[in-house]
Amino acid sequence: MNKQLRWIPAIAVPALVVAGAIAVPAMATASVNLPHKSAAQIVALAQKSGGSSFSGTVEQTANLGLPDLSSLQGGSGDSGSVSDIVSQLSGTHKARVFASGSTKSRIQTLDQLSERDVIRNGDSVWAYDSSSKKAVHATIPSSGGRSLPSAVPSSPTDIADQVLAQIDDYTTVTTSSNVRVAGQKAYQITLTPKNDTTTLVGDVTLAVDASTGIPLRAAITAAGQTDPAYSVAFTSIDYSTPSASTFAFTPPKGTAVKTITAPTSASSSKRFVHPGAVSREDGVAKSEAEPTVTGTGWSTVVGLTLPAGDTSALSGSQAGMLDQVTTAVAGGRLLQTSLVSVLLTDDGHVYVGAVKPSALEAAAGE
Repeated sequence: MNKQLRWIPAIAVPALVVAGAIAVPAMATASVNLPHKSAAQIVALAQKSGGSSFSGTVEQTANLGLPDLSSLQGGSGDSGSVSDIVSQLSGTHKARVFASGSTKSRIQTLDQLSERDVIRNGDSVWAYDSSSKKAVHATIPSSGGRSLPSAVPSSPTDIADQVLAQIDDYTTVTTSSNVRVAGQKAYQITLTPKNDTTTLVGDVTLAVDASTGIPLRAAITAAGQTDPAYSVAFTSIDYSTPSASTFAFTPPKGTAVKTITAPTSASSSKRFVHPGAVSREDGVAKSEAEPTVTGTGWSTVVGLTLPAGDTSALSGSQAGMLDQVTTAVAGGRLLQTSLVSVLLTDDGHVYVGAVKPSALEAAAGE
C-alpha cells in the first residue's frame, strides 16, 4: 500500500473543485424571460464580472461513483486522512463564500463540530482547519489573481474563471434555457470538449447572472452520463460588499502553523485548474515543487513530486479505505472516478487529470 494517499486532498480535490458543478435544480416555475444573448455575449458577460463583491451560501454535491465507506470511517481525525478525502469526494457540503474585489476572498466550510477556512487578504493566504488545529500560510504575488486552490467547496465564480479560459481552442459553447438561481435570473451556456476522446468530461453548464455576470451555478457531467458528477451553486447571494473584518485572520491559540512558498506567477497557480486555462510549460518542472503539465486541452495531466518528509504511512481503518477506493496497478495505485483519475506512483509522484487512466500512465512514463 502506498503511503502517499494522505496527499489526495491537496491534489485531487482542487482538481475536482475547479472542474466542479451543481446538482441544485433550477426553480421549476414559469419560464425566465430575458433579452436574447448569444453564447459569445454570455461568455463576455461572465468574464467581465471579475473583481465583483458579494457574499453567499454555496452547495456542493459529488456523485463520483465511489464505494460506500461509512462502516470504515472514524479514523485518526487527521484532515489529511482517507476518511476526510472520502467525505469531500462524496455527498453534499455547504459553504459560505465572501469576495471583495479581486484580492479578498473567504471560503468557510462548516462541518459537524469543525470549521475549515481558506482566506485571502491581499497577498496573504491562510488555510485553517479547526478539527486538526492546523493552519497553512502563504504569501502570494500581487498579480496572483484569486486565492490558491483549496480542498474545500469553491464558488461557481472561481470555477467559471477557469472553464471560460481559452475556450476557443478546446471547447464548443452553446446556449440553453434561461433559469433562476438563488433568486436571480440567469442565462445558461454549455461547454463541451472539442474532439477529445481521452477526457472524462462530457460537458459543463454554467448559469450566469443576467444583471451582474456572476456565475451562480456550474454543473459538470461525466462522459456518457446524464446527471452531474460534481456540482456547486449559490443557494443565496448578496451583492453588497462584505466587511473588511471578514478577511482578517489570526490563528487561534494552540494552532500549529506551517508556512509554504506560493507559486511565483499566476500561471503557476493555474496548473491545478481546468486544462484549457493552463499556461503551458511542458515537460520537466523548474523544481520538484513545481508541477509538470502534459497533454492538451481537457486531456491535460498535472504531475507532482511529493515531499519525502510528508508521506507518512497509513494504517488501520485508513488502510482499509485506501484499499477500497484505489486499485493496485503496475508501479503504484489508481483512484478512478467518473470524472477524475489520480495515479500515485511508488516512487513518490502523483498524476491527476480529468482523463482515462491510460493518459496518466502515459504521463508517468514520460
